[in-house]
Amino acid sequence: MQSKIPFIARSTDDTVNVSRTHPLAELFWMLGGLVVLCGIIFIALGIITDLVVARVPVKVERALRGIALDQYGGERHPALNEIAGNLLAQVPRDSPLHDYEINVYLMENEEINAVALPGGNIVVFTGLVAQVESENELAMVLAHEMGHFTHRDHLRGLGRGLGLAVIVSLLFGPDSTASDLVSGSLLSFQAHYSQDQEAAADRYGLDLLVRSYGHAGGSIDFFERLAAQHPDRLPYLFASHPHPDARIAALKERIDSYGYPSQETIPLDSALYDVR
Repeated sequence: MQSKIPFIARSTDDTVNVSRTHPLAELFWMLGGLVVLCGIIFIALGIITDLVVARVPVKVERALRGIALDQYGGERHPALNEIAGNLLAQVPRDSPLHDYEINVYLMENEEINAVALPGGNIVVFTGLVAQVESENELAMVLAHEMGHFTHRDHLRGLGRGLGLAVIVSLLFGPDSTASDLVSGSLLSFQAHYSQDQEAAADRYGLDLLVRSYGHAGGSIDFFERLAAQHPDRLPYLFASHPHPDARIAALKERIDSYGYPSQETIPLDSALYDVR
């Protein structure tokens, strides 16, 4: 005769599906993984973009001239184009800058900025013109933008932007919190890369300014004015442009090391005073 073993009910473990790791630690590892992923994507985008940009002929850019300019607008300004033409005449004949058709447009915008667009268009905002006090200062700005064309920075930025949009959408979907987080992180990486581009364009602009005018007068005046207006460095931590103080220091170092002289600047054209 078999003995019966009594059934004893046991309570279930309510914590079996609960993670033993603290939620904050899990969040930390998740964010850390996303940051690493951002870095990998950024590096990959940089390598691919640099390889492609080096092989893109300028005539391909010309197809984008109208499309890019439509995003900004503005009107072609004779005085600005005269300054640009004088600068271009001093560029070495073997420079890729001669493959572009440089045109300068003036756009009604209070922002203190200028942009180099695919194909050779430069858009200068009226807010920037209102801040300059000499032709030499404007020439430095235009020479800086020509430096971006020479280094093809505008195409690198465009390529990274398009690649970023596609990759993030494929990984996380177009409308997700993760997409927003990754995009923001990549933009932080991109900001530092852009600061390197801006510094290189400053050096190119200074050298071209000196070749055109025979001296470095006006090369830092505009930046000194901006530095006085914006002494706080914190907003520039993730900005595309370095703080004006950093740009001034770098330019002064180059002026001293190359022995560039400094002379009086040329007053602004009367047509540009109307903009002010």
